[in-house]
Amino acid sequence: MRLSYNNCKIEITEEKIECEYLYLANKKIDWKIALTEKIIYQINSNETILIPQEIKEFQFEIEDISHRSSNLSQEAVIYYLKKGEFEATEFFRFCVIEETKLSSQTKSYEFANEILKIISNKYNIPFSFKYYVETKRKRDALSYLIVLIIFAFLFGLLANKL
Repeated sequence: MRLSYNNCKIEITEEKIECEYLYLANKKIDWKIALTEKIIYQINSNETILIPQEIKEFQFEIEDISHRSSNLSQEAVIYYLKKGEFEATEFFRFCVIEETKLSSQTKSYEFANEILKIISNKYNIPFSFKYYVETKRKRDALSYLIVLIIFAFLFGLLANKL
């Protein structure tokens, strides 16, 4: 199966998924996922290996990103949730440049849904779309922002008293 739109091309077979897309500033990104006894994701020289029996669920979300050639675009971000864990971990992502739409009407959503359908059927792992996937990284960023706001407020009070 071939999924293609604008800047993104995805080739899906029973043994592998290959993706190539142009990202910000026309940077070419390509990755592949081998669908063997293990799920092996490779990008550049990095590799993530998942054991299907350890995965409880795949989740995905659509993020809005700024892109130079068009004002805003959507990026699909796929996460996995291991059994016994409560926070999802990012697995892979890809971007399809198109006009901004509702998340569920984008090509990013359509392509992510197709990819996860293939993986889900092969390994019997459920998947779902989320408007927001909670991760440690996002929670930490929010915590830092709150601390920064508190410090700014306290600094403002202190400066006002002087």
